[in-house]
Amino acid sequence: MSSKHREKLNQSPAAGRKVSGGFSRRSLFKGAAAATAALGAVSLAGCSSKGDEQQVSGEPQVITDDSKIVNVTEEFKSADNPLAAQSAWDLPLGTVPFHSEGAWAALLEAPSSARSVNTLGIISLASGARATLIPQPIKGSAYGFHDVRCSETVYAWIEMNYAEASWVLLAQELQNGALAGEAVELDHGNADWEPARFTVAGGHVIWQKMPLASGSKRAEFSHCYSWAFGDAKAKDLYESPGRFATWPRVSGGCLTIAPRVNTEEGTFYGITALDLDGGKMVDQLVMPQNVSPFEAVYMNGAFAFSVEANYGYGGSLGNMGTFIGREGGPFVYLSREPLACVAGKGSRYLIKARSSHFVLDTEAKTYAILPAPDKATDYGDYPASEGETDRFVTFATVRGDNGLPAAVQVRVFPLA
Repeated sequence: MSSKHREKLNQSPAAGRKVSGGFSRRSLFKGAAAATAALGAVSLAGCSSKGDEQQVSGEPQVITDDSKIVNVTEEFKSADNPLAAQSAWDLPLGTVPFHSEGAWAALLEAPSSARSVNTLGIISLASGARATLIPQPIKGSAYGFHDVRCSETVYAWIEMNYAEASWVLLAQELQNGALAGEAVELDHGNADWEPARFTVAGGHVIWQKMPLASGSKRAEFSHCYSWAFGDAKAKDLYESPGRFATWPRVSGGCLTIAPRVNTEEGTFYGITALDLDGGKMVDQLVMPQNVSPFEAVYMNGAFAFSVEANYGYGGSLGNMGTFIGREGGPFVYLSREPLACVAGKGSRYLIKARSSHFVLDTEAKTYAILPAPDKATDYGDYPASEGETDRFVTFATVRGDNGLPAAVQVRVFPLA
């Protein structure tokens, strides 16, 4: 396989450097046979089964056999929605939640005194209690908040100087929803480097550093890094001879990325599952030439990935929609424009489509519609969660009695 996958501790960013002015602790609060085969493909053990590597060839997956595509809306039965919201809360208009794992979600906040996001906070998914954790950027008044994520034990965010297009990725320990210790600078970049795409899992922060496609560093390789509290340096988990196609996603102890592979043969993206602890490759699916995945996450021993355009070539995987499967197929397929990362648990997958979500059950061979909340705007609700999760969290802008947007409603759905 021609993709470059190596540990390079000596060339990793200077993670672990404390930032002056860090905040101290803050209290918070196609037929039956194909369908049967597809179900088997999506019920395998995932990265939780350490050392269970899938057999992969690294060959582009050009699927031309219709029997390897199980079309959800044609071959699954329509069913009643099985999910009910356990909790729902209204947040200030403009707030965006991000749920990576556990009982907390990070918040990009837009207080009533501002028209744009300008503080960082957190919300308890058990009680709905929320608090602002970082009221102003650590790097100073020239910076604004750009993005944020949290796990049970780490809070990570990006501050950006929009005038200079420079950015810095920061992290701080999280204890029971409150910040502890001091912020640590993990990485930074100038106008030649895209703000890091990042996620968190346990005590890890994982991010991709990529040159801007049109910048002076566009020929530089891209890297995916991982850092955990206590590490002197970040680990260089994967080097891509070109930009990654998707955001890094963590699910069930497995990191999913989409680097460039087979570069001597053309433009190919290899959706790749890595064991988060050691960085060892667990599985890979190489897309058809020039077909770029939009989102991808490894769940239950298979990739749940999407393509946001009809390419007109590359076989079935060159069509717009969301697919669940792995190399060789078959693939469960939903022919709807993809808008977000897939989430779910077990054989149940939740896929954002227009103003609602499809709820697929690949064992029962059914699909249902999870509707947006009452008075939601046309875009409906978006998932705040990604990958395997015990809680599916959504958010939607809802209108007031006057018909105008009034709040952001967060809903929590328990997944059995």
